[in-house]
Amino acid sequence: MRLNVLAAALALGLGAGVLAFHPSRPLYMRQRPIALRAYDGVRLHGTLSLPRWRRSDVPAIVIVHGSGPRTRDDVRGDMRALVRMGFAVLAYDKRGTGRSEGVYVRQWGDSAAAVLTQLAKDASVALDSLRAAEGVDSARVGFFGASQAGWIIPLAAELATRHPRFHVLLAGPAVSTGVEHYFSDLSGDGTRPAQVTDRRELEARVLGFAGRHGYDPAPTLARSPVPTLWMLGERDQSVPTFASRRVLDSLARTGVSVHTVVSFPNADHFLRDADGGAQPPVWGEMMSWLQVQGVVRAP
Repeated sequence: MRLNVLAAALALGLGAGVLAFHPSRPLYMRQRPIALRAYDGVRLHGTLSLPRWRRSDVPAIVIVHGSGPRTRDDVRGDMRALVRMGFAVLAYDKRGTGRSEGVYVRQWGDSAAAVLTQLAKDASVALDSLRAAEGVDSARVGFFGASQAGWIIPLAAELATRHPRFHVLLAGPAVSTGVEHYFSDLSGDGTRPAQVTDRRELEARVLGFAGRHGYDPAPTLARSPVPTLWMLGERDQSVPTFASRRVLDSLARTGVSVHTVVSFPNADHFLRDADGGAQPPVWGEMMSWLQVQGVVRAP
């Protein structure tokens, strides 16, 4: 009888351990659902994740999606990494995807500025909500995002009630939507054979682009007061890193000093080593920069 009780207790303890360490519920974080009301009444759904054992308010990040019908599940890896590093993280389903209401726009046509502004308004609502959340240091709240988010985040910063403290942009474009699309067509976007394989010819054609530019982020970047870290891959086949760097360098020459650029020579659009070698130190570069900005403390 005692053996049966002991076995039952052991089984219960093991079961509790499995629950505590289940991959979908990491022990180091606590989470709660978030519902956001967008500017047009659309309800967006997300998850707020916080370090479980922090006793003081923590810095916080809104993750903004790249292109495609993305949900919070698509950024789960980044969310977990950021929480482990001590951040509160708000990730949400893009409008028209997951549990969020609204319509996801698949084809922009000539409406790039309108579509990006709509997504920026959604991101600004998320930032305002995160800033007011319990356990968050409202003075240390910023944006984090990749690819298309590089267009959305600077716009969202202007629409938020207060400017964010920082932006972290991974493989984000500082060029216009027209230039980015032209480059992707020529390079193959990493998903199809390239039309132009010679690097010099590719750069010359992109820098000489004379087509329709669509949305151009340069004016927004020029007037932004928010410290921004750009992490770019030199072997990116979706965003023309050389052209983005050219835009950011030109802003620096005019006295705009908020943009910091870190380039990884062998990294692709996902900031992974294009040849399968050692991964670029993306997180280390981010944390070092955030320490300089006073957002996080040195370990």
